[in-house]
Amino acid sequence: MNLLLSKMITELLLPPGGLIVLAATGLVFWKRSWGRAIVILALALLWLLSTAPVRDLLLNPLEQRYPALDISQLQQMKADDSAIVVLGGGLYPRAPEYGGQDSLHDDGLMRTLYAADLALKSNLDVYATGGAFKPGQAEPEGLIMARMLIRFGVDPEHIHSENRARTTWENGLYIRDMMKKAGIHRIILVTTAWHMPRSVRVFESLGMHVIAAPCSYRAGRQAYDLRSYLPRWNVLSDSGDGLHEYLGLLWYRLAYQ
Repeated sequence: MNLLLSKMITELLLPPGGLIVLAATGLVFWKRSWGRAIVILALALLWLLSTAPVRDLLLNPLEQRYPALDISQLQQMKADDSAIVVLGGGLYPRAPEYGGQDSLHDDGLMRTLYAADLALKSNLDVYATGGAFKPGQAEPEGLIMARMLIRFGVDPEHIHSENRARTTWENGLYIRDMMKKAGIHRIILVTTAWHMPRSVRVFESLGMHVIAAPCSYRAGRQAYDLRSYLPRWNVLSDSGDGLHEYLGLLWYRLAYQ
């Protein structure tokens, strides 16, 4: 219940929920000048957050904090003291094209695909971590990622799943216990690029030696044109992820420092 409440509060703070609440507040006090100003502010923020330059302004500091993994680093890894850890990033429940079987969505799929690529190039074990947000309504994400890793060609004997974690902090806690039992001292951490700063902070604070392997970058890498300054729904989603991550970094600093 606490996790559900925290997610609801987050959704009301971040766009689009936060902008709707802001605009609604302005409408309630529309007869006052500051009420009209709040509505204008909400609309302006909606436009700005839906444009590529503002999205990139938010995401670049997160995505550039850790460089993409140099594949040559894999050659230095030893299977007896190193492993790949991939964090869950979203379920696609009851996928019709898979006969109603749960699958992975967006970030979760991209992270798992990249982890499989690293595993095939390094022959290191892969630890997939992620539970079910609503137990009984979906499979644990760790199990689904393990299943997808097998489809991507990873040897099942090199795949392990952690199926309880519902937050990044719990990912770190449960993986730390698994690493201790396996005698693993160094992990290659796979997650979405904008999520990497908080993930590395969590795993390092729990005593693990982390090598970042970010993937699925969102910030643009091409010159802007006129269309870049027009609002787009998918860009608003990216900006929301960036704002969510900054809020998460602040919360984790306060709650787990």
